[in-house]
Amino acid sequence: MHPMIRIDRNSERSLQTQIYDEIRDAIVRGTLKPGEQLPVSRILAEQLVISRNTVMFAYDRLIAEGYIVPRPRAGMFVNDKIPETGILSQNPFAIPFNPGDRIRLGKNPSFSARAPVLWKESSRRPQFDFSVGRPHPRSFPSKFWQRSIVRHLTGVRAPQAEYGDPTGLLQLREAIARHLKMTRGMEVHPSQILITAGIQGALNVLSRMFFTGHVSPSVAIENPGYQGAVHLFNSYGASIFPVDVDEDGLIVSRLSDFRGSLVYVTPAHQFPTGYTMALDRRLNLLDWAYRTGSFIIEDDYDSDFRYDGPNPTSLAGLDKRGHVIYLGTFSKSIGPGLRLGYAVLPGYLMDQARIIKVLLDHGTPWLDQIVVADFLNEGAFLRHVRRMRQFYRQLRDTAIEEIETRFPGSILSGRESGMHMMWQLPENFPSAQEIEQIALGCGVGIHQFSNSAAHEYGLGGRFRGRSLVLGYAGLNEEDIRQAMARLAPAIQSYMERKTS
Repeated sequence: MHPMIRIDRNSERSLQTQIYDEIRDAIVRGTLKPGEQLPVSRILAEQLVISRNTVMFAYDRLIAEGYIVPRPRAGMFVNDKIPETGILSQNPFAIPFNPGDRIRLGKNPSFSARAPVLWKESSRRPQFDFSVGRPHPRSFPSKFWQRSIVRHLTGVRAPQAEYGDPTGLLQLREAIARHLKMTRGMEVHPSQILITAGIQGALNVLSRMFFTGHVSPSVAIENPGYQGAVHLFNSYGASIFPVDVDEDGLIVSRLSDFRGSLVYVTPAHQFPTGYTMALDRRLNLLDWAYRTGSFIIEDDYDSDFRYDGPNPTSLAGLDKRGHVIYLGTFSKSIGPGLRLGYAVLPGYLMDQARIIKVLLDHGTPWLDQIVVADFLNEGAFLRHVRRMRQFYRQLRDTAIEEIETRFPGSILSGRESGMHMMWQLPENFPSAQEIEQIALGCGVGIHQFSNSAAHEYGLGGRFRGRSLVLGYAGLNEEDIRQAMARLAPAIQSYMERKTS
């Protein structure tokens, strides 16, 4: 076994991560077959001359992600359920492509669309507002921002007086590439990264790329899913093919009836249910993309905040043939006011992306980019995320405790990560729409799907009538307790009036 594992003691990656990557890649390539036994941790540690704990930590992560399974008194074995088809080990961007196959830009369709409402006037906000997508208002790293801005605005004037690279500042793209390699298992070259105005900016670029000029464009999207993506795709004339999700994420088998070549997913923390896409579903989705020549848009909007267990490897980290377009944002980790995100595209799509970015805005403001690059390069971003992860975990725990205590029978999904949970109401409770109105009446903002950037297709829907989207990151622990203390008697009083 040990000749397959190569560790570099001078690498920036930890030894535990290197062992995890080597074994995972061997499984994905098929070098390690389903059911094959791995060496016991003690022996592997001796062979590699490292700590046994290092090996055990790597094994624990492989177990958590479903690559290997422990068998009592027998050892560690490769999971039998990992599919062998559709998984290749080539460099995802080394495969030559015929330039004639590139997607052409065409005439923009007449504009007609709806838009999700994320901005609210402060005077109209409830006292305790559980809106989604809002970091805590005091979490912004103001002192770092001030120091970095002063440093970059002192003396140097050239960047402000020149147009920059429309794909984004090189220092920021290089910093993002290093960050994604360390945290999401992705081998990314800076030339594949496009800096955008948040996730929505990236989706606009992709929509122009894939839908403009097509007579009947179509895109598959999770159901329920992100309202902003639904409305945006519709605005470009694309028809939506809704695909149901369950506890393991997108039900890939439902794509058999889809005739388009683009699917949009939020696998790390599905919006709005909060489910995490299982490993076998991820591999099956990649296999579908390979077999059909399709593209997957992976929206990884709040993956920095994982509370229970390791963060699963991104679809882009598993992709070995360049069929995943990865979207990330700093809106959740730093603040939505930055309007700063990025897309990671296969190299052969970057020419079109660059043209579209020039047409849209000639690029993203220089000062915000250089400050975020500093934030990443100096290690301040990771420290900030660790601090906020601990804080948000406490808020999540408080919300779970309050809801489970005051509202027995409730189901909270998506609690393992992110900045929101989906609250499925007890059977005897009023509807989600009624709860929203009751809550507003006592100064609490808890929102049904239509008012929380979520969308569900289907008459009646499986979730929207009985589910609320609970964003807890913008509040304090005491805020959450006071809000639930108000809401519980208000709901009880409403139910008593209805039955009297």
